[in-house]
Amino acid sequence: MRWILTLCAMLVASAATAQLKPVHPALIAEPPARPDGHLATILSRGELTVGVKTDYEPWGVRRADGRIEGLEIDLAQDLADRLGVRLNVVGVSASNRIDRVNQKRVDVVIATTGDTRERRAQADLIQPNYYSSGVVVYGRTSLDVEDWPDLEGVPICLNRSAYYNRELEELRGINGKYFSGRREALLALNYQRCDGWAFDDTALERYRRDNPSDRFDVLVKPIIEIPWAIIVPKGEGGRSLGRFVSDMVGEWHASGRILERQTHWEIDQTDFIKDLHALWSRNVDGQPVCARDPETGERAAICVDMDPYSSSDDAELTGWAAHLKGSTGIDLGVLTADYDRNRLLKGLGLTLALSGIAIIGALVVGTVFALMEAGLRKWGLLGQVLLLPQRVLVTVARMTPPILQLYIVFFGLGGLFLASPELAPGGFVIACVIFSLYAGASCAVMLTHGLAQERDARPNEAALALLPGAVARSFDGLVAACVNIVKAAGMASTIAVAELVSSVNLTVADGGDATTLMNGLLVFYFLLVTLVLWLLRRARGWVVRA
Repeated sequence: MRWILTLCAMLVASAATAQLKPVHPALIAEPPARPDGHLATILSRGELTVGVKTDYEPWGVRRADGRIEGLEIDLAQDLADRLGVRLNVVGVSASNRIDRVNQKRVDVVIATTGDTRERRAQADLIQPNYYSSGVVVYGRTSLDVEDWPDLEGVPICLNRSAYYNRELEELRGINGKYFSGRREALLALNYQRCDGWAFDDTALERYRRDNPSDRFDVLVKPIIEIPWAIIVPKGEGGRSLGRFVSDMVGEWHASGRILERQTHWEIDQTDFIKDLHALWSRNVDGQPVCARDPETGERAAICVDMDPYSSSDDAELTGWAAHLKGSTGIDLGVLTADYDRNRLLKGLGLTLALSGIAIIGALVVGTVFALMEAGLRKWGLLGQVLLLPQRVLVTVARMTPPILQLYIVFFGLGGLFLASPELAPGGFVIACVIFSLYAGASCAVMLTHGLAQERDARPNEAALALLPGAVARSFDGLVAACVNIVKAAGMASTIAVAELVSSVNLTVADGGDATTLMNGLLVFYFLLVTLVLWLLRRARGWVVRA
């Protein structure tokens, strides 16, 4: 009876949308009568939560009124309608969508996810695939670019966790600048922080049409075409939820639903979707080629077995790496691959350099500002006027989140340098300055109070002579401010500084062992903070003795 009702619903939908093709009953997706696993939970609560993109028009975009709409949201609604539950769509990003679904904060992800071998190891990617795309570079028309080899060494904006990043850097030789999302990458391109932006060809085609420009255009032909997959939590692909989603995708292909949605959202119909529509609507002796076998429940391999893309080779661990993993379970295979090893070493170096420079900068800023406060305060009203800019800077630096300061300086103030981009400071320099001012402002306040206390005890001493005592009084607060800089270093990745946290996350996204790398990151930061504490205690002894 259920399949009859479902078929009636399909016929009503088909009448409303003339482009849809009638579907053979064997290909109509039905919720199971006795669902197991996570699907049972979804049905019991009466709501399906789907993770979608909100910055990827027309597949998923958040409108000014807060609504999220797009082609993939339409597909999510189809899933919820067929299950007879409410739909709740939640925004996800390329870097968090797999974690969100595995943590079951969302039930399903339909978010332009390329089907890669590495992602198949992290979650359950459903077959058949439902879409596909390639990658192109959208950049300045003033560049002398005819094909991909001309982009070697050129700074190109990349979205974190995009499947093509590794190949573009490792094999195509581009100079990748990583950003958290599409908006940040486009801002960086417009502010000349990079010369091009690598992105999916299908989405860029729509963006070009909606945003015509004489300054920017697609520079190269598409490469690395990859199918997209819907994601369900790890372990759910072979259970009721995975089977139902797989059946729905097959039905979409058979009916032409995705082709119809492409037309609705003004997306050019692609050969990939046309070919899958032809395959899933093909019959032999009155039976669909892609119907499940009545006895085994399996489909023909031609309908569902699509090879995933891989950004790395399948070489087995050898030598010391294989021995270490076999004896301890610690997988340091990433250190045997030049690309991964160099990326991690670069991240390590940038983190150490950023932390060290920012700590020194904060202590210098704090000391100079405190001494200026102590010296100019004696000048009466004139001193108060001269100190006003410093006090405003200290207040703003202390009270504004450092990540906001990074955005404002890197993107907002970056517009001041459009005429002369060679004068614009890079992300690393900006991060060093922002972190130095952020922590330095707190150091300045603490040292100012320390100097005031020392002056009360020794009123005839010069401010410089009182400084060691002020440091001793403020030491714990100074240490806390410096340690916070180390902890905050990961924020620099928002302006394309490839520090260690972002490097580890990128390596995990490329298939690196998450447990080993994340635990290694924890150990590294513990040792780094311990080293900072030891050095500051040694420095305290030198200053106080002086």
